[in-house]
Amino acid sequence: MWIAQLIPSRILSLQAKQPKGLMGRYLMSKIFNQGNADLNTFVKENLQLNINDQVLEIGFGPGQLIQNMAAMVPQGKIHGVDFSKAMLQEATRRNQKYIHAGLIELKQAECRQLEFSAQSFDKVCSSNTVYFWKEPLVYFQEMHRVLKPGGKVVIGFRDKPQIQGLNLSKDIFNLYSQTDIVELLLKSGFVQAQIKEKPGQPFVSYCAVAHKAG
Repeated sequence: MWIAQLIPSRILSLQAKQPKGLMGRYLMSKIFNQGNADLNTFVKENLQLNINDQVLEIGFGPGQLIQNMAAMVPQGKIHGVDFSKAMLQEATRRNQKYIHAGLIELKQAECRQLEFSAQSFDKVCSSNTVYFWKEPLVYFQEMHRVLKPGGKVVIGFRDKPQIQGLNLSKDIFNLYSQTDIVELLLKSGFVQAQIKEKPGQPFVSYCAVAHKAG
């Protein structure tokens, strides 16, 4: 999105990490919706949703992926956790129909300690958020804890070379190679971790896909 090029790098990076205020809710939502569309679609494809799945998205942003998933689980439910008040407001506005129908539940919370019981979800996903986790292993261990045995995790991300080419503050974005993400998943207890890729805009989209042993 051309307007992102006019925003100072550090301000853009901080807003990408935790959108705040009117800029966060409206401008960053537009940037996220446009820039993440292909990646979100690829995450959804790799989840292979069933109509009765219980799903958790970590860092739902403006709620685009949440909305797309809800239409596919009419007998299940999508839960979302994000620590940005601005994103909670925008995602709630976007998904009113599904929230009222009981198909979506959104919370504002830090994701390193999830307020869900162990083995609560069939699928867990996150898109374009891993760069902001100070201790990514803790986040992945929490995802592993709340997944049911045999459950699947899908992490959509941009790899290190892609992020390095953007106008972003590298002290805010932690950069990961594809191998780094796979190793973190394996250390967290997941099995069968692999990277899948798909051509898209503005980059090739990458998803790390892994399972909790059944």
